Amino acid sequence: MDRLTTMATFLRVVKSGNFTTAAEELSISRTLVSRHVADLEAHLGIKLLNRTTRLVSPTDAGLRYSELCQRVLGDIRSGEEQISAIKNELEGDIAVLCPIWIGSFGVSLAIGEFLSRHPGVNVKLHFEEPSANPHEFLTMGYDVCIQPNVMRDSSIMAKKIGKINHLLVASPAYIAAQGMPETVADLAHHSCLAKTTDHQWVFENGERAQLRMPSKFSSNSVFALRETCVAGLGIALLPKGIMQDTLAKGDLVQVLPNFPIAARPLYIAFPPGGDVPRRIRSFISFLGDWFKLHNVGDTAPSLRS
Repeated sequence: MDRLTTMATFLRVVKSGNFTTAAEELSISRTLVSRHVADLEAHLGIKLLNRTTRLVSPTDAGLRYSELCQRVLGDIRSGEEQISAIKNELEGDIAVLCPIWIGSFGVSLAIGEFLSRHPGVNVKLHFEEPSANPHEFLTMGYDVCIQPNVMRDSSIMAKKIGKINHLLVASPAYIAAQGMPETVADLAHHSCLAKTTDHQWVFENGERAQLRMPSKFSSNSVFALRETCVAGLGIALLPKGIMQDTLAKGDLVQVLPNFPIAARPLYIAFPPGGDVPRRIRSFISFLGDWFKLHNVGDTAPSLRS
């Protein structure tokens, strides 16, 4: 016996005063209505309704039980409405995992604008390289993960929110010693400094430079790659936004400027399913619009942008 269903049926009978009317309102058979009431009476061991050919009325016990049913069902309905409203309110916490270097592209500024528009939301932003395990950011307690890699797991959702432009660079000392490559194929004869997850570099014209493994130096940190590149260890592929100072000072020079690197997408990953709270859906949508508006990819936006 489904207690809530039988309680709802009994309450409808009491309000309508008729089994047939209650059955029509509930879109079930009169027989099933009678069975629900009989089940309740058998469960409680007491008569709940007085039945005549024309009218059904509650007994004293039935009247008290109808009040209980109304109170219980009302509390459940009210509670469910409050719970459902949680995902529709821009209130609550959002925990964000983000690679350290992507923080150079204005993520904190974007979050600041989002919070100014939605004072009921709190954001915890943690900088750390995401794991190769696509689910790990969820098990670590984060709601979303900003990252430049495609999620190769159908159970994790990902939305493209921007792109990051990259340049091939080397130090003047390295170029003086090893020469400047003139074609993509020339990279095979050079020391290439790569991220540990990179196996090839893709160019806008479709050419690909396959990276020798193990490379002379690899790291999951683009800042470490930048420093070793400045030190003259080889040619590196780095996000354009973290190299403004080093390029301006001449610590690094661009390699193969006539062969631009294909822009790399920036994603935000989040849990699967259609029940994602509205605050998180709004946050994801806001980041996509913000990154597009500020043309993030070459440089970090300024505070006045």
